[in-house]
Parts: sequence; C-alpha cells; structure tokens
Amino acid sequence: MLAALEPKLTQGQYSQDATYHSAIINGPGHCGKTSLLKMIGKEYELAWREHHPGYAPPPDVSPSDFRGDFLGDRVPVVYVSVSTGATAGMLSQALGKFLHIPNPGRTSTKWTLTDPVLDALEACGTELLLLDDLHMLDKIRDGGQETNDHIKNLANHAAVTIIGAGILLERGNLFTDGAPTRTRPGKAGTASNGHERGRAGQSGSRFADLQHLAPLPITTHEQQRTWMSLVRHFESNLILLEHESDILTLRHWRYLHERTSGYIGALAMLFKEAAHRAMDTGVEALTRDILDSVVLGHDDEVDYAKTKARRQAAARHRAKTAPPTPDQDSGTG
Repeated sequence: MLAALEPKLTQGQYSQDATYHSAIINGPGHCGKTSLLKMIGKEYELAWREHHPGYAPPPDVSPSDFRGDFLGDRVPVVYVSVSTGATAGMLSQALGKFLHIPNPGRTSTKWTLTDPVLDALEACGTELLLLDDLHMLDKIRDGGQETNDHIKNLANHAAVTIIGAGILLERGNLFTDGAPTRTRPGKAGTASNGHERGRAGQSGSRFADLQHLAPLPITTHEQQRTWMSLVRHFESNLILLEHESDILTLRHWRYLHERTSGYIGALAMLFKEAAHRAMDTGVEALTRDILDSVVLGHDDEVDYAKTKARRQAAARHRAKTAPPTPDQDSGTG
C-alpha cells in the first residue's frame, strides 16, 4: 500500500508550488479502512523518524522508554476523524485540537479557525494529513460544496498530502462537489465524450480512488492464502499462555471467515473479545468454545446464521442422495 502511495507522499520534494494530489481509501463499512489509514500514518512517521535521526532519543535513553517526546514541535502526520455532519469550521476545529491550537470561542468563524491551522501545519512540518470518515461531512449546506471547498483549500495552502477514508464515497458528493455531473454535447470546452469537467469535477480530479476495500472472499486458493495470512497476523499478536501457535490459521481459518463474512473489522473484534474472555476465564487460549461464545454485531450474526443454515441444508441433501452403505443393505432384511 505504501508503495502505491509513494508518488503522492514524495510529491512535495519535486514541486513546491503545485497543488498536492490526494488519495482515497474507499469501501463499505467494517472493511478495515480506519485500520489501514492508521497503519499508513504509523509507517510513514516511522520512516520519517528513520530519515531524521536528529529527532531520535539520545544514546542514554532506552528505546523502550521513547514515546515520541523528542520530536519537539515536529508533527509529520496528523490524523482526524470527521464527526457527523461536520462543517468546514468543525473540520478546522478538529485539526486545531490535534495540533493544540487554542479555540477562539463562540465568535470564531471558518476563517479564524482555518488560518491558525494552516500556520500550525507549516510550523510543525506536517507532511501527511489523514482524514477519516469523510462520508460524515456535511451534505446539507450548499449540497456539501462548502466542506468540499474547504478540503480543497487545505490542499491548496498547506504543503501536505491528504489521504482520506470513507464509506462508499462514490455514492456521496465528495467527487462531485455537491453538484451532479453534467453532460452537454456540443458545448464549447466539453470533452469529446460529452462529459464536462466544471466546478463539479475539481475534487474528483484531485482524489485518486487508490484503494477500494471489500470483504475478503475465499473462493480461490490465492484468496484463501490471503485470508490465512490475515488470520496469522492477528493470531501472532495474541499474548495467551496456553495458545498453540498457528492453530487458528491452520485449522479454523474457514470457520473464522464464516463468522465474519470476510470483514476485517469483524475479525479484529472477534479476536479482541475472545482474547479478553480467554484471560477472564483462565483458559489462556482461543478455543472453538471461546470463539463460539463471542457475540458479534447484528449483521455478522445474521450472515453467520444464514451460512450455517445453508451448510446444514447441503449436508442433509448429501445424506439423502448418498448411496446406501453395505451395512445398511444387510440390515434391511
């Protein structure tokens, strides 16, 4: 993922006066968009620290005691989760809170909130701005044009790469600036295919739909290996005294897919709650009984119930159509 982002993350090294292009992580809910966005931020900051050894802890400080305090005023990565119905001012307020900028109070406007944020982003040397839950942006005021314009303003005046994440953003107005796309054949300035890129195409042209996440299928062998590697990732991070290494990855990977329908968020929640229950009960291992006792979200449980019903119906069908065994033949007389 970072390899695909590399051209956008390094664009500031080659052009200081051009508009920074942005990227989007898109998809349905519970597919791991927030986890992926935070992982990008973490890996980018770790790489930044490696390339700036002057901000590393002094030789007399143990790496285990290093908590990032040596960065001083440097903030290479900023992460903000958009709140429900967030307006332009609310978005600037959230950025200001992350950067510890004092709130001007009730008399503040979008501009009195935004200008200090832009100054702080420059002063802190911020290079990567992560905006999560973009589907929650305000869509009522001017059809969402104000918030979209605000994001473009941040991209224009702050030397940062913006990586956003949201649920099914192509169904909203992020890519159309709150206005429907227009087709005006024969109009001067219109593309040859009749699609005019006017005001409504500015965000769509700047945001690359870099990664569209979806539930992971296990239809092919390659997909099964991908799912098993994900299960192994979660299992390797367990700290349970009696848990046998890779037992879930090798024996219960299909069961875990049935429980979660391939959703990364559901898998993470299943591991988390099962691990807590294993510690509370003293079992210290993720057994099948422990996993069965965890109740996931409503949609996950409904999907799992349907999967079990289909499997049981298929088993009954096989039992009816299977030829009788020799024992059954001899016992009929």
